[in-house]
Amino acid sequence: MASALLDREYSPSSVARDPEGSLRHYRARGDAARSRLVVHEAVPYGADPGERCHVFPAGPEALVFVHGGHWQESGIDDACFAAEDTVAQGLAYVAVGYGLAPARTVPEMITSVARALRWLVETGPRYGIDPARLHVAGSSAGAHLLAAALTRPSTPRVRTACLVSGLYDLTEIPHTYVNDAVGLTQEQAEAHSPLTMPAPRCDSILLAVGQHETGSYLRQHATYAAHLTALGVPVTARIVPDRDHFDLPLDLADPSTAFGRVAARHRAARTQEGR
Repeated sequence: MASALLDREYSPSSVARDPEGSLRHYRARGDAARSRLVVHEAVPYGADPGERCHVFPAGPEALVFVHGGHWQESGIDDACFAAEDTVAQGLAYVAVGYGLAPARTVPEMITSVARALRWLVETGPRYGIDPARLHVAGSSAGAHLLAAALTRPSTPRVRTACLVSGLYDLTEIPHTYVNDAVGLTQEQAEAHSPLTMPAPRCDSILLAVGQHETGSYLRQHATYAAHLTALGVPVTARIVPDRDHFDLPLDLADPSTAFGRVAARHRAARTQEGR
């Protein structure tokens, strides 16, 4: 694929309707949540300065969110947009940071996300969180990092995962503008692609992508759904109408949206089965 076309395929904003507006919503909703809710801010779960999380206590069940940003942008202050809706449903909310490229590598970020989940199992009870009732979600790069981290034997098993607009085959990334900051070698890209990995340690996965995505994101969504099915992982795959890469995550815990209700039912079904 020609370089310019490949760059477009891995630029979600090339087909999104209002990416800047959606990003402003992330921050505005997150700032409102942090001002109105009880929150433990920038709690360290590891030694790296990027290994911090915001914890919003609510109940023993928790939704853990890993933000996107092409592994080089955004942060936990932008990842709190779903906190108020999540807490209103009785779940704790945890926004996980992992540090960004170029200071950190993709393999290091995967390790950080796995470390955050282990930390929650060990330390979650301090915030009223039951380690056996963790749900995880991530968008874009965050979906990739979760998909990869959950395959590690040392990562605790979670109830459900909701992976939104993720990249699960990184082999084209070294040939795109994304790699200017990320610096993946071809060998790293192959080794850290969830499509080459074993089954994630998760009871079931909700895989979603917006209707208004590039062909590469839609293709990767379908290919990863098939990969999970072949591994015997219960997976529900959705192409969400009238949503794009940036506005779909805003629906994650919003019960007024169709996708928010799908995600809530997905979490609730596994919660009931686990009792």
